[in-house]
Amino acid sequence: MVRRKEKSELEQAEIKLENLIERRNALNSQASVFREERDLLHGQKKDVVDQVRALRDERDRLVGEMRVHRDQRNEFQRKARDLIELKRKVRGQLHGSIAGELERLRRDVKGMEMRQQTSSLKLEEENALLDDLREKLKELKSLEHLRSEQDKIGKEVRDLDGSITDLFRAADKEHELVTKLNAEAKERHEKLGGLMAQITALAADADKKHEEYLKIRTRADDLHQKAMEMRETVLTIRNTARDEIREARNLLRQQNVTVRRELLDERKLDKAAEEALQLLMKKGRVVMKG
Repeated sequence: MVRRKEKSELEQAEIKLENLIERRNALNSQASVFREERDLLHGQKKDVVDQVRALRDERDRLVGEMRVHRDQRNEFQRKARDLIELKRKVRGQLHGSIAGELERLRRDVKGMEMRQQTSSLKLEEENALLDDLREKLKELKSLEHLRSEQDKIGKEVRDLDGSITDLFRAADKEHELVTKLNAEAKERHEKLGGLMAQITALAADADKKHEEYLKIRTRADDLHQKAMEMRETVLTIRNTARDEIREARNLLRQQNVTVRRELLDERKLDKAAEEALQLLMKKGRVVMKG
């Protein structure tokens, strides 16, 4: 049966060092994978953030335009309501139709004039008739002036109706733009909600990858520290072994010199060789095989 050779302290230390380095490198490789996945997620998140900024700017632009048209619509509607109120007040100043009253006064004046021209009246009666005629003419002139003013007011009212119609038509156009821009802004806002949810999900995934990366890096750093300590152990063992070998060589040289000088016969030579062998065995540099 072949006797299994036991590994030396140096070989065992070197095996441990190699194992630590392999495990450390494996963990570093795993950490690199998580780091790359984390960075990829961060890159995807950045792209989505850029989309959010662009979409938010577009939404804000649409909202700004919508507010301008909304204010214009409200201004047109306000002016139209003001004109409606003015129209109501102007119509309140009209006292109904005075055409019938004018016709009656004209008939009265004409009748008085005919009576003055065709009737034989006493002086007192004629003076009274003339006084009545002058009053009727005065009243007729006043009523005709009022009729003229009413005609002007009526024209102004008709002009107001046209202006009111134009204002409401302009307000309706502005309202259509307000509705259109508001719908577009709302659509952008809803898209923003979806993108923000995507950013949140990407950030959460990236955080998980980063946590795994840190955990593995911590384990790798711990193994690296142990590997550095084991490397020092290996170097120490190697240096010790070199010192022992150097010491053994020096001892052999000295022993050879001593043998040449002091041993004169074969018996003394054998004895010196035996002593040298025993000394080497004590130092552990020679192993006797059975």
